[in-house]
Amino acid sequence: MTQTDAYEHLEVRSSRLWAACHFSLTFLVLPPRMIVDRIGVSTNIVRYWLTPWRRTDEHLPLSHIAEVIHVRGLFWDAISVESSGGLNPLRIGGLPKSQARYFVGRLRERLNAPAVQRAAR
Repeated sequence: MTQTDAYEHLEVRSSRLWAACHFSLTFLVLPPRMIVDRIGVSTNIVRYWLTPWRRTDEHLPLSHIAEVIHVRGLFWDAISVESSGGLNPLRIGGLPKSQARYFVGRLRERLNAPAVQRAAR
């Protein structure tokens, strides 16, 4: 995989230890995940382990992202991506600290890249 391919697709998943501490069998088996690619940000969350085909898939295009919030906790972090319309932010919790920091940093780089290119002209 080239570096540009790695930059185009990033994924972060909730910690299974976090799920065990919160007594969530569903998140232990099928951890929630957030994915960013060149189109936008998506979340995949299965609510009940017995019916994995019933899941919540949400998508937010990069052009509609207003803010990326990184909530730092004592052991695990959370990420919230808010849209410019202000309704229904994409949220995921229970993330390992280093993965959440890397994910938010790369997403903010991608959001700020067009502004940097305009300023360079």
